[in-house]
Amino acid sequence: MKSKLVIRIGSIGIGVVVVAILVFKLTVKDAPDAYLKDSDRDTKINYGSQVNNLQRKDRNIENRHKVYPGNYRKDYEAVPVEAIRVKRSNIEIFLVNNCTLEPEKQVDVVAKTSGIVLNILVEEGDYVKSGMPLVKLDDDEALLALREAKLKKENAERVYKSSSDNFNENIISREEFEDKSFQLEIATVELERKQLEYEYTTIESPIDGVIVERNIEEGYNIENDQMVFKIADFDPILARIYIPEKDINKVVEGQKARVVSEFLPNIEFKGKVKMVSPVVDPESGTVKVTIEMGGLSGGALRPGMFASVFTIVDQHQDALLIPKKALILEAEVDEVFVVKGFAVLRVSPDMIKGLVLGDSAVCEQKRGGPSLSGKIVDITRSHEDESIYNVTIEATEVLSENISKEFEKVSFFNNHEVLVLEVKNASFDMETRAFKTKISLGFKEGNYVEVLAGLVEGDRVITVGQDDVGHGADVAIINEEEGGGEAAVLGSP
Repeated sequence: MKSKLVIRIGSIGIGVVVVAILVFKLTVKDAPDAYLKDSDRDTKINYGSQVNNLQRKDRNIENRHKVYPGNYRKDYEAVPVEAIRVKRSNIEIFLVNNCTLEPEKQVDVVAKTSGIVLNILVEEGDYVKSGMPLVKLDDDEALLALREAKLKKENAERVYKSSSDNFNENIISREEFEDKSFQLEIATVELERKQLEYEYTTIESPIDGVIVERNIEEGYNIENDQMVFKIADFDPILARIYIPEKDINKVVEGQKARVVSEFLPNIEFKGKVKMVSPVVDPESGTVKVTIEMGGLSGGALRPGMFASVFTIVDQHQDALLIPKKALILEAEVDEVFVVKGFAVLRVSPDMIKGLVLGDSAVCEQKRGGPSLSGKIVDITRSHEDESIYNVTIEATEVLSENISKEFEKVSFFNNHEVLVLEVKNASFDMETRAFKTKISLGFKEGNYVEVLAGLVEGDRVITVGQDDVGHGADVAIINEEEGGGEAAVLGSP
């Protein structure tokens, strides 16, 4: 009995397997033509990590040829990331040095005569012109001495005139006449000296500049040669830096430089190399370089400030830049994740015959809404409903948030710009995916690097969250940076 039961169960099992095989064959036989192999065409499809490339022959709008579906797309849970757009800007290679700023001119104003300070006419921080009065000293004594000198000269002139007449009439000798002439010269020189002493009671500025120090008060009795003011010319301001001997061939007169102070954020000051010392300091192995910053306004930079000097030794104009943090750290080569936008149309199998990868698409919305253009990068069955196909279009531009969930008309064109198919009222989903992309790097400046190949301007690259992203994964951009802000630049190079 047991052996008969086993035989009967085995027969039933074989029958079930045979029925299943027949059903499977019938299913494959009834499948759309998209699953048929065509020996005349390369039917590999490019999606995700697969390398696919479709080539077609003599297709037309009547949809007489096959559809080439790809493998079922794996859905990912969207990974939150931050991204930034690839931008164009200048990138520089520079030498960095720190120094204390100095004025080009700084002088000590000293008194040229002694006296009591009556009036101080300027204060620290005031801008003065050359010859402008700074201090007035008590001039009573100087004025009396000047008047006395004038009287002595007038008397000497009268004596000289009388002597001249007497000499002409041979009343006095030549020696006596020359003595009177000499006395007149002495009186003239004495008058000039007293005139200067009187003028010295008003102390004037010797240069154009700013009062940076005042050492006197009203009522002070100052002495001759005593320093009373310190004046500095703030335009231009100099930065004296010391370049290592190995880098000196990179620096020449006229080279541009940027000066930054940590106390003046987001402001850069332009400068240029004014002088390069012809000798190397044997103790430090450095060469002194003088950076000049002119055309400054507002007194933002002042002597004594501590600043960082970036001497530009090379520069690339209009380069593609990305933040360093966008680079994938664990990659063996330089790679980033590029974020691309896609529109996934949901259509029936009979509506996609004749379409292949690379066809261009123009999607138009109702009521004049924003349109979308792109190209087909994937054609697959929906894993949720096998009676529906997903046609994935990579957008050539950023997908607008105002795009509705249904296109009024989608037009597909082949490589010869011939209309292949039009689909009416096609619904779609918006997707954002990240793709690992190899890049070639150039200059590196601060937090940015130059991209020589692999990206184009406007591409979005992930800057935060790339460690959790896989190639082809769905991502959700939670923050899109605008890129590094341009710093304000002051001064003329």
